[in-house]
Amino acid sequence: MDNKLDIEGVHTYWSINFSKALGRRKFLKTAFGMGVFCLNFALSRSDATAGRPFRISDRYSPLNERRPVRPETRYIILHTTEGDYRGSFEKIQRYGEAHYFVAPSGEVYRIIDRRRIATHAGRSMWQGRSTIDNYSIGIEVVGYHDRDITEAQYTALRELLRQLKSLYRIGDENILTHSMVAYGRPNRFHSQKHRGRKRCGMIFAHPEVRRRLGLSPGPADDPDVAARRLVVADPELHRFLYQPHPVFASASVDPMVISKGTNAWRIARERYDDPLTVYVYPDGRRLRGNEIRDWNGIPAGTRVLFLDGDRDREHEFEGFLEIGRDGGTVRELAGDLYADATTIYFFPDGLVRTGAEMNRTASLRRMLDSPPDGTRVLVGYVYGGYVRPDREASKVAGKSWNYPSTFYRLPDGRILRGDEIDDKAIPARTMIFMLR
Repeated sequence: MDNKLDIEGVHTYWSINFSKALGRRKFLKTAFGMGVFCLNFALSRSDATAGRPFRISDRYSPLNERRPVRPETRYIILHTTEGDYRGSFEKIQRYGEAHYFVAPSGEVYRIIDRRRIATHAGRSMWQGRSTIDNYSIGIEVVGYHDRDITEAQYTALRELLRQLKSLYRIGDENILTHSMVAYGRPNRFHSQKHRGRKRCGMIFAHPEVRRRLGLSPGPADDPDVAARRLVVADPELHRFLYQPHPVFASASVDPMVISKGTNAWRIARERYDDPLTVYVYPDGRRLRGNEIRDWNGIPAGTRVLFLDGDRDREHEFEGFLEIGRDGGTVRELAGDLYADATTIYFFPDGLVRTGAEMNRTASLRRMLDSPPDGTRVLVGYVYGGYVRPDREASKVAGKSWNYPSTFYRLPDGRILRGDEIDDKAIPARTMIFMLR
């Protein structure tokens, strides 16, 4: 277990031939040395603030055994639950969305084995490397992105980070917040891939908070924005992460109400058009996200609600957009990625092509200019192809065939994740998509 050092060898050393004829002086000297060692060991493992030993309790997710082992560990990602203890714990445990969970009392729970993949970061990128779940440990701390955590949480999280940093040789510069690594695909509000999809964990970018956790200041800038792989969609968040203010500013407006400068995306992020996102207009009308067509016409004072109470669901299949239903042009649906290899088109006649393939010939480019109604578009995925009797899933998706970020569309229309699929019972003509 992570919280236990191997002291069996120490015990054996002091026990072997302990009853042999040692001189009394030598015996007392040896016993004193053993006592000093044990005292120092106990102190090093203690919670100096609460006066109790640091302990990690197992509360494994039912998905733990299905999760594959990570190829490597480069980062530690810090999250805030954005909800209360009980509801957050139940959700995170059920879906295996973190390796560790830190309660307000300072109790630490192990949700997914630290060697396996937990679905905590979802669509993410850092230094050009995408799907950070595959390379990181995720820690969920009960709390909110703009509020301080408890003293007990500081003590427990500091010790947990110390152990993980030592175990994996991770430098402070690679201890990041979810808000730093998350990014969004193009949508009607942002035509490019953009940073700002989450504010989760942003408190852990503050220099004083990091100091209290035993960490040096975080990154000075966003490497993916600097390299123009992403653009900034939330300037306020960007300033906080890389030019932090000395204190948190309290909000002067209701964060769940649309107002001047606060549109549907700023509140709901990628769930702005979700059927479980409800917009309550000032006149009392209620529309779900998938029922709204005029996004610029939503009046100020409209309140945003989440029917499932959860605005941060990671590693869900984001679904197909459709020409004629979700927009009239490919640019409305895919933004600047309309001709990219990570945008996939499913035409009504059965033709399946990526945007990059469509852009290679004049005839296919004309189809992009005027796609028929009913054409479905999937943005931000790599298309692996079909499973066939002579082409199993591992040949299509490689080592990532059972990763939670790999999705299978079965012939009956069901969507399953890699950690949900039975590799011995995948029907032919199943499509495989890898999140990018």
